[in-house]
Amino acid sequence: MANSTIEQELERQDYILLQTTGISMEPLLHNRKSTVVIISPPKMLKRYDVVLFRRISGEYVLHRVLKAGQKIYLICGDNEVNMEPVAREQILGVMEGYYPDEGERYISCNDLEYQRYLRTVRVRYWVRWWKALLVRVWRNLTR
Repeated sequence: MANSTIEQELERQDYILLQTTGISMEPLLHNRKSTVVIISPPKMLKRYDVVLFRRISGEYVLHRVLKAGQKIYLICGDNEVNMEPVAREQILGVMEGYYPDEGERYISCNDLEYQRYLRTVRVRYWVRWWKALLVRVWRNLTR
């Protein structure tokens, strides 16, 4: 993949492996420790799919679909509170599974362990949102 883009590699192969960077998908994926398996996206994405997309700035981002529309998806990292709208055309692939923390153990998105984690995503998002709101209110009160 030295001289090709992610898009070109996904066209050539059934899947690609990418090491994650950043903390936006913690606690599921860790900065420079987790590796994700990305496949071409299906025709219709569903809520809680983890997608790889390219922002207009050219930056590649791996985040979770929180709301699936016809042409626009609302997407957010598991460790973030702000959703961003992403057009279908920006989505390059979907996570099929991952290797957590530099391990050899592969976890498919169909595995029970991952499905258990998905049950906590909604609660985690609301807890982070409320914490962020309380911090903002506290800062305004203490000024």
